[in-house]
Amino acid sequence: MKKITLLFILCLTITSQSYSQSKFGQKKTIQEVIGYNISGEIEGLQDTSVMLAYYFGGKQYATDTTEVIDGKFSFQGEKELQGGMYLVVLANQQYFDMIVSEQHFSFSTKLDDLIGSMSFKNSNENPPFYEYLNFITQMQKQVTPIRQQLETAEGDAKKELQEKASAIDVKVKKFREDFMINNKDKFFSKIVTATTEIQIPESPLDSTGNPDKTFPYRFYKKHFWDNIDFSDSRMLRTPIFFNKMDQYLDKLTAKHPDSINVSADILIELSKANGDIFQYVVSYITSTYERSKIMGMDAVFVHMVEKYYITNQCDWVDSTQLVKIADRAQKIAPNLLGREASEFLDFYGRPFMKDTLGITHTIQEIKADYTVLVFFGPTCGHCKKEIPKIKHDVDSLISAGYNIKTLAVATEFDKKEWKKFINKQKTGDWINVADINHDEEGNPVASSDWRDKYDIYSTPVIYLLDTDKKIIAKRISHTQIVEILGRLGNNK
Repeated sequence: MKKITLLFILCLTITSQSYSQSKFGQKKTIQEVIGYNISGEIEGLQDTSVMLAYYFGGKQYATDTTEVIDGKFSFQGEKELQGGMYLVVLANQQYFDMIVSEQHFSFSTKLDDLIGSMSFKNSNENPPFYEYLNFITQMQKQVTPIRQQLETAEGDAKKELQEKASAIDVKVKKFREDFMINNKDKFFSKIVTATTEIQIPESPLDSTGNPDKTFPYRFYKKHFWDNIDFSDSRMLRTPIFFNKMDQYLDKLTAKHPDSINVSADILIELSKANGDIFQYVVSYITSTYERSKIMGMDAVFVHMVEKYYITNQCDWVDSTQLVKIADRAQKIAPNLLGREASEFLDFYGRPFMKDTLGITHTIQEIKADYTVLVFFGPTCGHCKKEIPKIKHDVDSLISAGYNIKTLAVATEFDKKEWKKFINKQKTGDWINVADINHDEEGNPVASSDWRDKYDIYSTPVIYLLDTDKKIIAKRISHTQIVEILGRLGNNK
């Protein structure tokens, strides 16, 4: 009961996204209205403007605005509104919800009793919705003082209050059950179903003869989506769908790429029941984990691109966008956490990174428990500030007994500047290498696509490798080197 009520008292944040094609306040005749015409009358409402908005992706977006004259107004547009839960927002930020499935209907209410005085014409969806809303509101008013008294009540008084609260809960449950039977063809019934908690059965016994403690979680997650109708795209435009998706991926799934990939695949498979929901889910997961600030979550982005985009399942993405998305994933894939760091080999498979004396070095030749791989530009101002900090922290770890070596890769092509940088920064004890080559005309030439493999688009960039040269961390700061190795411990 509490969760249903909270659905309708969410704080409103309106983000203007689009308006109807008519100018603000411009009247349109009924003949001009092809798509939708929603008329309203609010007794006591001053001449001002009102806004029509909808829920989507955890936010609310404006879709139309119009003038109020003598308490009356009308939202009109030539294109039908996409079905779902909408809001009518008044100038003082008061608002109320309505279901949009029908495109032509009207309503009336009073400013001082927006919910209780609401009535509709030509709408089959909204009257039962408001019947439910009014009942839940009344029950909430009755149970709230009882809950408050229970906080301090004792003995028989507490028992009596508990019985009253229980009676209200039984009444709400019965009303809900009857509502679902009598309104099973209404969209709001799907919303009520979606907010119904999964009933978890008694835990079976484990191998030790005790109740399996992990069973409730596993059962709940397995049946988490049982009450959602994935075939109805209107679910996207409610406060329900996004919140459940966020809970499923963020709260019920371990924050590890492999776990998230499994949950994402389960959710996406269910979403295939409707093209719009499939598009939203795939797009949301892809963009969310591409932008994630949590190290390693780019593996989810790569998984999404490899499984859904380049397999031609995302027909809403044009060829140009698809190339960009695939290219981005291709650049990230070689340096995902847990993968072996890409060796610096040319197009013929030969090592090419050389130090200032012209001696070739490879990643695999480095014998150490940990390798700090640093990419920097000798003329980069930020690098000149950060490299001394990296040097200081790495030296401190070495002094503490950590077996660490640093491979510093210069990303520019001026050998004099490179040598100057090493001397000034006192990094001569590092393994300093660079890929400095020029063609016959003096233009810089790279020996391979190593910049793409390590996703080097700015400097400095720090990777941390383990003894097998697998990537432990990437794109980290100098302080994170200390923090991460502090957690991993000294392997000497």
